[in-house]
Amino acid sequence: MESGISRENRLKIYFAPMEGITDGILRQTHHRIFGGIDVYGLPFHKLTQTLSLLTREERDLAPEENEGLCVLPQALTRDPEQLSAWLYYVSECGYACADLNLGCPSPTVTKRGRGSGMLREPDALRQFLDRVFANTLPVSLSVKTRIGYEDPGEWPELLDLLSAYPFSHMTIHVRTTREQYTGGIHPEAFTLAVRKHVQHPVYNGDLRTVEDIRRLQESCPETEAVMIGRGLLADPALARRVRGGASAGRDELQAWYMALYEGWADKFHPTIALGRIKKLMEWPAGEDIRRKRLLRRADTIEACIDAMLDA
Repeated sequence: MESGISRENRLKIYFAPMEGITDGILRQTHHRIFGGIDVYGLPFHKLTQTLSLLTREERDLAPEENEGLCVLPQALTRDPEQLSAWLYYVSECGYACADLNLGCPSPTVTKRGRGSGMLREPDALRQFLDRVFANTLPVSLSVKTRIGYEDPGEWPELLDLLSAYPFSHMTIHVRTTREQYTGGIHPEAFTLAVRKHVQHPVYNGDLRTVEDIRRLQESCPETEAVMIGRGLLADPALARRVRGGASAGRDELQAWYMALYEGWADKFHPTIALGRIKKLMEWPAGEDIRRKRLLRRADTIEACIDAMLDA
Protein backbone atom coordinates (compact mmCIF):
# COMPACT_ATOMS: atom_id res chain seq x y z
CA MET A 1 0.00 0.00 0.00
CA GLU A 2 1.27 3.47 -0.83
CA SER A 3 0.59 6.35 1.47
CA GLY A 4 -1.85 8.82 -0.07
CA ILE A 5 -4.35 11.49 0.93
CA SER A 6 -5.94 10.52 4.23
CA ARG A 7 -9.60 9.52 4.33
CA GLU A 8 -10.19 12.21 6.94
CA ASN A 9 -9.34 14.76 4.26
CA ARG A 10 -10.79 12.84 1.32
CA LEU A 11 -10.91 14.63 -1.98
CA LYS A 12 -13.67 14.12 -4.47
CA ILE A 13 -12.07 13.12 -7.78
CA TYR A 14 -13.55 13.84 -11.21
CA PHE A 15 -12.23 12.10 -14.33
CA ALA A 16 -12.05 14.82 -17.00
CA PRO A 17 -13.44 13.77 -20.39
CA MET A 18 -11.53 13.58 -23.66
CA GLU A 19 -13.48 13.22 -26.90
CA GLY A 20 -12.72 10.01 -28.75
CA ILE A 21 -11.13 8.36 -25.71
CA THR A 22 -13.18 8.54 -22.51
CA ASP A 23 -16.33 6.82 -23.71
CA GLY A 24 -18.53 4.31 -21.87
CA ILE A 25 -16.12 1.44 -22.57
CA LEU A 26 -13.24 3.32 -20.97
CA ARG A 27 -15.36 4.52 -18.04
CA GLN A 28 -16.66 1.05 -17.22
CA THR A 29 -13.26 -0.60 -17.71
CA HIS A 30 -11.50 1.99 -15.56
CA HIS A 31 -14.09 1.66 -12.80
CA ARG A 32 -13.80 -2.14 -12.81
CA ILE A 33 -10.00 -2.36 -12.82
CA PHE A 34 -8.79 0.73 -10.96
CA GLY A 35 -11.69 2.63 -9.37
CA GLY A 36 -11.13 5.65 -7.12
CA ILE A 37 -13.26 8.02 -9.23
CA ASP A 38 -16.27 9.83 -7.78
CA VAL A 39 -17.56 11.35 -11.04
CA TYR A 40 -16.78 10.55 -14.68
CA GLY A 41 -17.26 13.56 -16.96
CA LEU A 42 -18.87 12.98 -20.36
CA PRO A 43 -17.38 14.65 -23.46
CA PHE A 44 -19.35 17.81 -24.24
CA HIS A 45 -22.37 17.79 -26.52
CA LYS A 46 -22.32 20.54 -29.16
CA LEU A 47 -25.91 21.70 -29.09
CA THR A 48 -27.64 22.69 -32.32
CA GLN A 49 -30.84 24.54 -33.21
CA THR A 50 -32.62 21.23 -33.79
CA LEU A 51 -31.05 19.67 -30.67
CA SER A 52 -30.15 16.63 -32.76
CA LEU A 53 -27.38 14.77 -30.95
CA LEU A 54 -24.69 12.77 -32.67
CA THR A 55 -24.89 8.99 -32.31
CA ARG A 56 -21.86 9.14 -30.02
CA GLU A 57 -23.56 11.76 -27.85
CA GLU A 58 -26.77 9.74 -27.58
CA ARG A 59 -24.72 6.68 -26.67
CA ASP A 60 -22.83 8.62 -23.98
CA LEU A 61 -26.13 9.51 -22.29
CA ALA A 62 -27.67 6.04 -22.53
CA PRO A 63 -28.25 4.78 -18.96
CA GLU A 64 -26.93 1.32 -19.84
CA GLU A 65 -23.65 2.91 -20.95
CA ASN A 66 -23.11 4.29 -17.45
CA GLU A 67 -24.66 1.64 -15.21
CA GLY A 68 -23.11 1.74 -11.75
CA LEU A 69 -21.25 4.99 -12.42
CA CYS A 70 -21.78 8.59 -11.39
CA VAL A 71 -21.42 10.62 -14.58
CA LEU A 72 -21.72 14.30 -15.44
CA PRO A 73 -23.19 15.16 -18.88
CA GLN A 74 -21.77 18.35 -20.40
CA ALA A 75 -23.11 20.85 -22.94
CA LEU A 76 -21.47 23.41 -25.21
CA THR A 77 -23.80 26.21 -26.29
CA ARG A 78 -24.44 29.94 -26.10
CA ASP A 79 -28.19 29.57 -26.61
CA PRO A 80 -30.26 29.39 -23.39
CA GLU A 81 -33.20 27.71 -25.16
CA GLN A 82 -30.92 25.00 -26.51
CA LEU A 83 -29.48 24.46 -23.05
CA SER A 84 -32.93 24.30 -21.45
CA ALA A 85 -34.17 21.70 -23.93
CA TRP A 86 -31.01 19.63 -23.47
CA LEU A 87 -31.34 19.75 -19.67
CA TYR A 88 -34.85 18.29 -19.95
CA TYR A 89 -33.48 15.55 -22.21
CA VAL A 90 -30.75 14.80 -19.65
CA SER A 91 -33.41 14.63 -16.95
CA GLU A 92 -35.52 12.23 -19.02
CA CYS A 93 -32.46 9.99 -19.35
CA GLY A 94 -32.44 9.69 -15.57
CA TYR A 95 -29.63 12.06 -14.62
CA ALA A 96 -29.87 14.62 -11.82
CA CYS A 97 -27.00 16.94 -12.78
CA ALA A 98 -25.33 18.43 -15.85
CA ASP A 99 -22.49 20.79 -16.67
CA LEU A 100 -22.14 23.94 -18.78
CA ASN A 101 -18.82 24.14 -20.61
CA LEU A 102 -17.23 27.61 -20.47
CA GLY A 103 -13.75 26.10 -20.50
CA CYS A 104 -13.06 24.66 -23.96
CA PRO A 105 -10.27 26.81 -25.53
CA SER A 106 -10.36 25.29 -29.03
CA PRO A 107 -10.29 28.07 -31.67
CA THR A 108 -13.01 26.28 -33.67
CA VAL A 109 -15.24 26.60 -30.59
CA THR A 110 -14.25 30.03 -29.28
CA LYS A 111 -14.52 31.80 -32.64
CA ARG A 112 -18.24 30.99 -32.51
CA GLY A 113 -18.48 32.52 -29.06
CA ARG A 114 -18.93 29.19 -27.31
CA GLY A 115 -16.90 27.43 -24.63
CA SER A 116 -14.35 29.77 -23.12
CA GLY A 117 -15.09 32.17 -25.97
CA MET A 118 -18.04 33.33 -23.82
CA LEU A 119 -15.58 34.68 -21.25
CA ARG A 120 -14.52 37.36 -23.73
CA GLU A 121 -17.90 39.11 -23.40
CA PRO A 122 -18.93 39.30 -19.72
CA ASP A 123 -22.09 41.30 -20.43
CA ALA A 124 -23.32 38.76 -22.97
CA LEU A 125 -22.43 35.95 -20.59
CA ARG A 126 -24.46 37.60 -17.82
CA GLN A 127 -27.47 37.97 -20.12
CA PHE A 128 -27.15 34.32 -21.14
CA LEU A 129 -27.02 33.12 -17.53
CA ASP A 130 -29.90 35.38 -16.52
CA ARG A 131 -32.05 33.61 -19.11
CA VAL A 132 -30.76 30.15 -18.15
CA PHE A 133 -31.69 30.62 -14.49
CA ALA A 134 -34.91 32.59 -15.11
CA ASN A 135 -36.91 29.38 -14.63
CA THR A 136 -36.48 26.34 -12.41
CA LEU A 137 -34.11 23.85 -14.02
CA PRO A 138 -35.01 20.15 -14.26
CA VAL A 139 -31.54 19.12 -13.02
CA SER A 140 -28.81 20.84 -11.04
CA LEU A 141 -26.34 22.74 -13.24
CA SER A 142 -22.61 23.12 -12.68
CA VAL A 143 -20.10 25.07 -14.74
CA LYS A 144 -16.55 24.55 -15.95
CA THR A 145 -14.61 27.73 -16.65
CA ARG A 146 -11.20 29.17 -17.32
CA ILE A 147 -9.88 32.19 -15.45
CA GLY A 148 -10.10 34.60 -18.36
CA TYR A 149 -9.80 34.88 -22.11
CA GLU A 150 -6.63 36.91 -22.57
CA ASP A 151 -5.26 37.53 -19.09
CA PRO A 152 -5.56 36.15 -15.54
CA GLY A 153 -6.39 39.68 -14.44
CA GLU A 154 -9.90 39.10 -15.83
CA TRP A 155 -10.59 36.46 -13.18
CA PRO A 156 -11.84 38.53 -10.22
CA GLU A 157 -14.60 40.08 -12.33
CA LEU A 158 -15.51 36.75 -13.95
CA LEU A 159 -15.52 35.03 -10.58
CA ASP A 160 -17.93 37.61 -9.18
CA LEU A 161 -20.13 37.21 -12.24
CA LEU A 162 -20.28 33.40 -12.08
CA SER A 163 -20.69 33.35 -8.30
CA ALA A 164 -23.94 35.28 -8.62
CA TYR A 165 -25.69 32.20 -10.07
CA PRO A 166 -26.75 28.99 -8.24
CA PHE A 167 -24.35 26.55 -9.88
CA SER A 168 -24.08 23.29 -7.96
CA HIS A 169 -20.29 23.43 -8.31
CA MET A 170 -17.68 25.32 -10.31
CA THR A 171 -14.74 23.57 -11.98
CA ILE A 172 -11.90 26.03 -12.47
CA HIS A 173 -9.16 25.34 -15.02
CA VAL A 174 -6.43 27.66 -13.82
CA ARG A 175 -5.35 28.93 -17.25
CA THR A 176 -6.73 31.48 -19.69
CA THR A 177 -8.12 30.63 -23.10
CA ARG A 178 -4.98 31.97 -24.77
CA GLU A 179 -2.80 29.67 -22.66
CA GLN A 180 -4.65 26.57 -23.92
CA TYR A 181 -3.13 23.56 -22.06
CA THR A 182 0.51 24.62 -21.93
CA GLY A 183 2.68 27.08 -20.08
CA GLY A 184 2.29 28.17 -16.51
CA ILE A 185 -0.79 27.70 -14.39
CA HIS A 186 -2.32 30.15 -11.92
CA PRO A 187 -3.32 28.21 -8.78
CA GLU A 188 -3.84 31.48 -6.93
CA ALA A 189 -7.02 31.89 -9.01
CA PHE A 190 -8.43 28.77 -7.37
CA THR A 191 -7.40 30.00 -3.93
CA LEU A 192 -9.29 33.24 -4.60
CA ALA A 193 -12.43 31.24 -5.46
CA VAL A 194 -12.14 29.22 -2.25
CA ARG A 195 -11.66 32.32 -0.13
CA LYS A 196 -14.65 33.97 -1.77
CA HIS A 197 -16.69 30.93 -0.69
CA VAL A 198 -17.62 29.72 -4.15
CA GLN A 199 -20.07 26.81 -3.94
CA HIS A 200 -18.02 23.59 -4.10
CA PRO A 201 -15.04 24.68 -6.25
CA VAL A 202 -13.24 21.93 -8.19
CA TYR A 203 -9.55 22.43 -9.10
CA ASN A 204 -8.43 21.53 -12.63
CA GLY A 205 -5.03 21.95 -14.23
CA ASP A 206 -1.77 19.94 -14.38
CA LEU A 207 -2.45 17.37 -11.67
CA ARG A 208 -0.28 14.47 -12.83
CA THR A 209 0.92 12.80 -9.60
CA VAL A 210 -0.06 12.17 -5.99
CA GLU A 211 2.60 14.72 -5.07
CA ASP A 212 0.91 17.37 -7.22
CA ILE A 213 -2.32 16.80 -5.32
CA ARG A 214 -0.57 16.88 -1.96
CA ARG A 215 1.01 20.22 -2.85
CA LEU A 216 -2.39 21.59 -3.81
CA GLN A 217 -3.85 20.51 -0.49
CA GLU A 218 -0.93 21.99 1.41
CA SER A 219 -1.28 25.34 -0.36
CA CYS A 220 -5.10 25.33 -0.24
CA PRO A 221 -6.30 22.99 2.55
CA GLU A 222 -9.94 23.91 1.86
CA THR A 223 -9.82 22.07 -1.50
CA GLU A 224 -12.82 19.73 -1.73
CA ALA A 225 -12.46 18.27 -5.20
CA VAL A 226 -10.14 17.98 -8.19
CA MET A 227 -10.67 17.16 -11.86
CA ILE A 228 -7.89 15.10 -13.46
CA GLY A 229 -7.59 14.32 -17.16
CA ARG A 230 -4.16 13.75 -18.64
CA GLY A 231 -2.81 12.52 -15.31
CA LEU A 232 -5.33 9.66 -15.29
CA LEU A 233 -4.66 8.80 -18.92
CA ALA A 234 -0.94 8.55 -18.11
CA ASP A 235 -1.52 6.64 -14.85
CA PRO A 236 -4.95 4.99 -14.67
CA ALA A 237 -4.27 4.02 -11.03
CA LEU A 238 -3.67 7.63 -9.98
CA ALA A 239 -7.03 8.09 -8.23
CA ARG A 240 -6.55 4.79 -6.39
CA ARG A 241 -3.09 5.92 -5.30
CA VAL A 242 -4.53 9.19 -4.03
CA ARG A 243 -6.83 7.04 -1.87
CA GLY A 244 -3.79 5.22 -0.46
CA GLY A 245 -3.90 2.24 -2.84
CA ALA A 246 -1.23 0.54 -4.90
CA SER A 247 0.34 1.57 -8.19
CA ALA A 248 -0.81 -0.22 -11.33
CA GLY A 249 0.82 -3.61 -11.78
CA ARG A 250 1.90 -5.06 -15.11
CA ASP A 251 -0.95 -7.58 -15.20
CA GLU A 252 -3.47 -4.81 -14.46
CA LEU A 253 -2.12 -2.60 -17.23
CA GLN A 254 -2.14 -5.49 -19.70
CA ALA A 255 -5.75 -6.26 -18.75
CA TRP A 256 -6.61 -2.54 -19.06
CA TYR A 257 -5.26 -2.15 -22.57
CA MET A 258 -6.63 -5.49 -23.78
CA ALA A 259 -10.13 -4.84 -22.38
CA LEU A 260 -10.23 -1.41 -24.02
CA TYR A 261 -9.07 -2.79 -27.34
CA GLU A 262 -11.56 -5.64 -27.32
CA GLY A 263 -14.41 -3.33 -26.29
CA TRP A 264 -13.62 -0.78 -29.00
CA ALA A 265 -12.99 -3.47 -31.64
CA ASP A 266 -16.35 -5.05 -30.88
CA LYS A 267 -18.25 -1.74 -30.91
CA PHE A 268 -16.44 -0.08 -33.82
CA HIS A 269 -13.71 -1.86 -35.79
CA PRO A 270 -10.26 -3.35 -34.95
CA THR A 271 -8.51 -0.59 -36.91
CA ILE A 272 -10.37 2.12 -34.96
CA ALA A 273 -9.67 0.28 -31.72
CA LEU A 274 -5.94 0.13 -32.44
CA GLY A 275 -5.89 3.82 -33.28
CA ARG A 276 -7.63 4.68 -30.01
CA ILE A 277 -5.23 2.52 -28.01
CA LYS A 278 -2.24 4.23 -29.62
CA LYS A 279 -3.71 7.64 -28.88
CA LEU A 280 -4.29 6.66 -25.26
CA MET A 281 -0.79 5.24 -24.93
CA GLU A 282 0.77 8.56 -25.95
CA TRP A 283 0.12 9.75 -22.38
CA PRO A 284 1.97 7.05 -20.42
CA ALA A 285 4.70 6.99 -23.10
CA GLY A 286 5.45 10.63 -22.30
CA GLU A 287 8.83 11.70 -23.67
CA ASP A 288 10.19 8.15 -24.05
CA ILE A 289 11.39 8.32 -27.68
CA ARG A 290 12.13 4.59 -27.97
CA ARG A 291 8.73 3.58 -26.65
CA LYS A 292 7.01 6.06 -28.96
CA ARG A 293 8.91 4.67 -31.96
CA LEU A 294 7.91 1.11 -31.11
CA LEU A 295 4.33 2.23 -30.59
CA ARG A 296 4.20 3.89 -34.01
CA ARG A 297 5.44 0.70 -35.66
CA ALA A 298 3.07 -1.61 -33.77
CA ASP A 299 0.34 -3.13 -35.93
CA THR A 300 -1.36 -5.36 -33.33
CA ILE A 301 -2.65 -4.82 -29.82
CA GLU A 302 -0.02 -7.28 -28.53
CA ALA A 303 2.77 -5.23 -30.12
CA CYS A 304 1.31 -2.04 -28.59
CA ILE A 305 1.22 -3.61 -25.13
CA ASP A 306 4.77 -4.92 -25.51
CA ALA A 307 5.93 -1.44 -26.55
CA MET A 308 4.37 0.08 -23.42
CA LEU A 309 5.18 -2.56 -20.83
CA ASP A 310 8.36 -4.29 -22.03
CA ALA A 311 10.30 -1.63 -23.95
